[in-house]
Amino acid sequence: MAEYAQASTARVTLSHDGRYLTFTVQDNGNGFDPATASMGTGLHGIADRCAALGGNVTIDSALGGGTRVTGRIPAHAT
Repeated sequence: MAEYAQASTARVTLSHDGRYLTFTVQDNGNGFDPATASMGTGLHGIADRCAALGGNVTIDSALGGGTRVTGRIPAHAT
């Protein structure tokens, strides 16, 4: 994360509400414009793995505003 984002901090949270397992990774790095930037292999890999389990990933970022990646996977996925 620090290599590309120039982030000094990152926070990872995990939760389970009985239906979904949810993770969030948030940093205070440079951010990027998701509408114009291509998804790197790391983010693409996360999205592919979540999709394979019936889940999804959202990426929220803005130039100068850090990045937040949130994934949800059905709790019954195997």
